[in-house]
Amino acid sequence: MGGCCGTTPTHMAALRTLIDNHTPSPRHRKPSMSVTSAQTVVDLPCDGHKIAVIGERINPTGKKRLQQALRDGDLDYVVSQGISQQEQGADILDVNVGLPEIDEVKIIQQATEQLQGSTLLPLQIDSTDPAAVEAAVRRYAGKPIINSVNGKQQIMDEIFPLVAHYGTNVVGLTLDESGIPDTAEARFAIAERIVAEAARYGIGPDRILIDCLVMTASTNQRQAEQILRAMSLCKERLGVKCALGVSNISFGLPARPLLGSVFLAAAFGAGLDAPIMNPGSKRFMDTVYSYRVLSVEDEGSTGYIERYAGWTDPYKIAANPTAAQAASTDAAPAAGTAGTDGNDDPIRRMVVSGRKGEIAAETERLLADHDAMDLINNHFIPALDEVGVLFDQGKFFLPQLMASAEAARVGFDTIKRLMPAGEIADKGKICVATVKGDIHDIGKNIVKMLLDNYGYTVFDLGRDVDPQEVLKTVRERDIKLVGLSALMTTTVVAMEETIKLLHAEVPGVKIIVGGAVLTPEYAKQIGADYYAKDAAESARIAEEVFGQ
Repeated sequence: MGGCCGTTPTHMAALRTLIDNHTPSPRHRKPSMSVTSAQTVVDLPCDGHKIAVIGERINPTGKKRLQQALRDGDLDYVVSQGISQQEQGADILDVNVGLPEIDEVKIIQQATEQLQGSTLLPLQIDSTDPAAVEAAVRRYAGKPIINSVNGKQQIMDEIFPLVAHYGTNVVGLTLDESGIPDTAEARFAIAERIVAEAARYGIGPDRILIDCLVMTASTNQRQAEQILRAMSLCKERLGVKCALGVSNISFGLPARPLLGSVFLAAAFGAGLDAPIMNPGSKRFMDTVYSYRVLSVEDEGSTGYIERYAGWTDPYKIAANPTAAQAASTDAAPAAGTAGTDGNDDPIRRMVVSGRKGEIAAETERLLADHDAMDLINNHFIPALDEVGVLFDQGKFFLPQLMASAEAARVGFDTIKRLMPAGEIADKGKICVATVKGDIHDIGKNIVKMLLDNYGYTVFDLGRDVDPQEVLKTVRERDIKLVGLSALMTTTVVAMEETIKLLHAEVPGVKIIVGGAVLTPEYAKQIGADYYAKDAAESARIAEEVFGQ
């Protein structure tokens, strides 16, 4: 027993006498993961399947308006994003304010407080900085989620004490010092390690959300099945809940909401509990509301009927001969057909259409009558240039870009195999890397493949690369151009550190930067020499730097 304002020792003694002969009634609480704000409880039962949508819009990655608001200290805009997601159907709000040029500890604390005062929803505190995480959760009114830990021991050592001390939930990412595994079993093994380490701090499975990390189907098509299988293994064997950043699956492909919504439905079937997504996507939310009927979360289909009773099927489009004719007229020519200039070069057709199985034989045939450099400069390079233009125009997407690059690579390999080493000019040496702290390397890998095909010697240092490692390679290999990639706002600090180190130690080196979090203005601000919005732009910059 205890008392506060207005009580006295006599009063407390009298209350004690009243209850001395009574035994508290037992409480029967079903185990569940609970995420709470001061006003709302989101409960995910351990013995059932309930969906909680985590709104992803308060994250500056790729959002210029939000980035500017954070730089300006305009937290009203941040709050407006929270309110709109609540209205659109989110159950929990992810809060990420990670920009390298702001005081993240101060801003995330302010943003968390203002969101709690303006919305009813529980929050997920999303930061890679333990100090920022603690600043937010220590003043939080409720039980939030911390996003995130992963299989790296250092990260678990930093974050699990905060989770234990403040009694929060936590997201565990299935990556470790070796990166993101390719197989379901390897992802599960990391999840198992995270759960075991959490147990050492008294953190049970009912407080853990495992994120098996969605990779884009445009470059990792076989990964989709592995991700779903990994999630099922975690659900069945570890007793945890699962989250996924669903929209990543469609990056680099057209009609992103269409593919994303199908993947979302498949993920629900595999046991997904907490999709991290944009609740403003009607197609995604249609999938959520529909699945809630099938999982009996929407008992009696009451919510579904209320929402869709007057629904108009968007696939039922009235016949319109004029529109159909226009669509037929405007359709893009099939990849690999003759260009608008009538060019029917077989190398061009094979590169543009990505037909790597035929290009080796055709290259070998043409080498009988063509100089190797003539074949490269007048056949392969123009074909790759055309692919770059089609990609810029939105007529080609990542799978087509990579298929074309792979076809060109087979052709180049054929030339190198058949020609004397000195006959093929080396256009220059380039080093590429994803900066320290960032494990996203899709963009960097595409850039590497394309630059290889343009005839440059490319040294790929991989991902999560320390600035000193970049400097060492530049010195040892006499590199003139470095490409740095970052996808996370929080790792742009490492990018800036790498740029400063290179410019101080090897002043003549030029640096290209790219990634979803960057803009031309920000690239200039952190000292980069060039900004490349995509792989094709990187090739154009390399041509400028090496004077080709």
